Amino acid sequence: MYPRVDDALAADVLRAIGAARHDAVEDVVVAFRAWLPAGSTAKWAAVDRGDRPPGADPATALDARLAGSWASWSCWPYCTGLGGVLTAMGHDVRLLVEHLRHGNDAPLVDYHSVLVVDGELVDPYLGPSAPIAPGADVTRNDAWGSWVPGTRRDHLGLRAGSTPFRYRELADHLDARDVTAFCAISTTHTGVGRRRSAHWLRDDRIVTVRDCDDGGEVRTTIGDGPFAQRRQVIARGDYDELCATVLGGTIPGACS
Repeated sequence: MYPRVDDALAADVLRAIGAARHDAVEDVVVAFRAWLPAGSTAKWAAVDRGDRPPGADPATALDARLAGSWASWSCWPYCTGLGGVLTAMGHDVRLLVEHLRHGNDAPLVDYHSVLVVDGELVDPYLGPSAPIAPGADVTRNDAWGSWVPGTRRDHLGLRAGSTPFRYRELADHLDARDVTAFCAISTTHTGVGRRRSAHWLRDDRIVTVRDCDDGGEVRTTIGDGPFAQRRQVIARGDYDELCATVLGGTIPGACS
């Protein structure tokens, strides 16, 4: 079964994120998204070394984070890592790849991975954390998502401060060789920007650290619900120091 990690690693991750084997899927996804940075740095570090971007091995991001890394991970290692943990918890997990369809300015090649957990869509990278049943809409404070049935299912979503997106299912039941191929494609065709970034879900808010021309900045979502929220810069400083602060449990510049 793929994606899968061994029981010891899954137990270490659950302990690190403060979750238990019998917790609800949404609770585990919320805790995981607060623990593992999502973003661009691990991918582009691999490309700059001449390596294929990570993702095919579900243990890669988990091992790195447990060892103290604050690298941020693209959707492929994010999904295979979380999927491996959920599989070890006893859930039926599949990996699905989607193709971005929305907008005339959408790049021709932009593939995105999501999970199907016990028959429901889970997108840990773009959210929401809650599983979405076929034909259903789900709204959480960080994101809205919909899974539209069809010959190839459509995945619609919206996050705070953004415009709606639409992905269309390209293939289901991916295995490690499939993921390896899509990660190779992503070396030159990708929706992941070159600028360093990392984002987490904290207290129902998306917290993002971005590397800008004049240093790093922290942005967080302000307001209730993904349709009304906006993103606001709340701190500036060194990118690495800001990431370390967020990983340490503090949101720089946030009101207590």
